[in-house]
Amino acid sequence: MHIIVADKDPDIVEIVSTRMTNRNFDVTGISESAEVLRAMERGSVDVILISSEMERIGGRYLIEKIREKQHLASVPVILMTHENQIAELLMGQDRGFDDFLIKPFNPLVLQLRISLNIGRARIRSEANALTHLPGNTAIEKVIRQKIDQKEKFSVLYIDINNFKSFNDRYSFEKGDAVIKQTAKILMQTKDQISSGRDCFVGHIGGDDFIVVTSADREETFARAFIAEFDRIMPTYYGETDRKRGMIRVKNRRGKLENFPLMSCSVAGCNNLYREYKSVGEIAQDAAEVKSFLKSQPGSHYLSDRRSSPIEHLDKAIEILSPDMIGRQRTGDRVDPLGRVLLNTGLITEEELDAAIKKHLETGQRLGQTLIGMNLVRSQDVGKLLEKKLGVPYVSLKSVQIPRDLLRLFTSDFMKSHRVVPVEAQGEKLMLAMCDPFDIRTLDAIESISQLKPIPCLALEDEFEEFIDQCSKEDALKEKTG
Repeated sequence: MHIIVADKDPDIVEIVSTRMTNRNFDVTGISESAEVLRAMERGSVDVILISSEMERIGGRYLIEKIREKQHLASVPVILMTHENQIAELLMGQDRGFDDFLIKPFNPLVLQLRISLNIGRARIRSEANALTHLPGNTAIEKVIRQKIDQKEKFSVLYIDINNFKSFNDRYSFEKGDAVIKQTAKILMQTKDQISSGRDCFVGHIGGDDFIVVTSADREETFARAFIAEFDRIMPTYYGETDRKRGMIRVKNRRGKLENFPLMSCSVAGCNNLYREYKSVGEIAQDAAEVKSFLKSQPGSHYLSDRRSSPIEHLDKAIEILSPDMIGRQRTGDRVDPLGRVLLNTGLITEEELDAAIKKHLETGQRLGQTLIGMNLVRSQDVGKLLEKKLGVPYVSLKSVQIPRDLLRLFTSDFMKSHRVVPVEAQGEKLMLAMCDPFDIRTLDAIESISQLKPIPCLALEDEFEEFIDQCSKEDALKEKTG
């Protein structure tokens, strides 16, 4: 840590140097204002102490010259002055000092003031400039500490849906207001649900926030936040958009497109049944949950329960089927895939039980496990998922795809993104996708093809069979020349 002391009195410089050098600070004492500016250009500095008796430079105070330097904007400046010059502080405050010391000062007070100012500066530098909430460094520190201390905790990842379209429609200034309002709601929820150090609210950046709280408060916090978010956010829209329940914004091709009003996705992860070893592991699990949530209309909360103990068959089906996670829609609970198959008579309880056990062993999705065990046909699963997910199902076993359309993407692109172009209609491109809610892939395809992608559902086993057949045909063509 480096301190610069600017004072014409060598005794003051000696006091500061003796006290702070013994506490592992590097102290540079300077008696000329011009030399102070040169010293700050030569290396980093953590705090600056300036005497009110330092001469001006070009008719301006030394503090004013320091504040002109962008790289010193967050460095705390402590003004040292005499008691009979306190009136100068009122004017001096406008010149940019952060704190002051009255000469002669107690060395212990000096040490305390320096430590407090460095601490405050570090917090400011790590905080988000818009919301003033702790940023990524502080977030990682809090989670890392809980992991190291083996505490039981929960992490909530909060993301605003359709925020970009709101920004495009109402301006960045209104967008900033939404971000600040979201931060305010989070802090109010914290005050209502948690207290003291039980809850931490941070701002990852943009429209992404994070909450670290106790596992038993996870759901209560999430639902309270969503209720308040959904109550307030419609007020940021104009009356026409609010009544219509959507906004119209031009897409990249300059054509108007409908977007829903803002909602929020709250993905929860806790270590009640899983030991996390890094922040990255938590973020990865949360990203998977959040990806599902963002595919659903409206605001939703979901906790990652894939590691929790299974007590009932229905609960097992719900947890182990990421393509059919239980949710609320118009007041009715959506049945999980396994229960639907039972109700339609396609499988028995014993067959489902065996499939779940195999699913636990392989990690394969429940639907794919049932198909692999020849308990159901892929077409049956596809049609059921089509109804439940609200996405058209395309059977890659029966669809006829023109060869020139397949050349639209490379084989590596199709394999890595699990996507197959099926049909081109005007400016629209129908796609068979193993993950029809993969927004990044859809954006990439729109950029590549300049066509509006229409996602459809493709089953994993049918996709693998289709790609394998294409590879064999390409190899045969290459061989026969």
